[in-house]
Amino acid sequence: MNISGIIFDLDMTLVDTSLLISFRQNRQWRKVYANIPDTKIYTGIIDLLIDLKSMYKVGIVTSSPRKYANKIIINHSIDIPILVAYHDTDFHKPSPEPILFGCHKLDCKPSEVISIGDDINDIIASNSAGATSVLVSWENSIPNSSHANFSCTTVADLKQYIKNK
Repeated sequence: MNISGIIFDLDMTLVDTSLLISFRQNRQWRKVYANIPDTKIYTGIIDLLIDLKSMYKVGIVTSSPRKYANKIIINHSIDIPILVAYHDTDFHKPSPEPILFGCHKLDCKPSEVISIGDDINDIIASNSAGATSVLVSWENSIPNSSHANFSCTTVADLKQYIKNK
């Protein structure tokens, strides 16, 4: 398999945004934005992104609104210019549409893309789009990963998996 692109989910994949979940669920956007500086990028992610960007086209596909996603990206100095956000597609994960749109923006065929996320909806969307799916869980045991092509709990394992593709 020839891999030319990598797609990442944002929340809980690149950045630990768990402290924002209840504010987001309750649509308390002022509190969400006020607490973004307290979110944490996962250890090793910036170095991983730097390495991957030298070899692949890299993008973010998130179910979050663009304004929120941009604030997270800027806060953590994530240098990935390709972003597909909630309002960019009519259908959302687990639909393959966001992943397919991300592949289009990367100018890659889905079969040439590894799509990485923390949620079963990320995996279903990736598989349905024809991308290779990777389920990550940096701080917890892996949830039901039977649908993912690969699952891991460390950035080092993810990097090794991508390198071996």
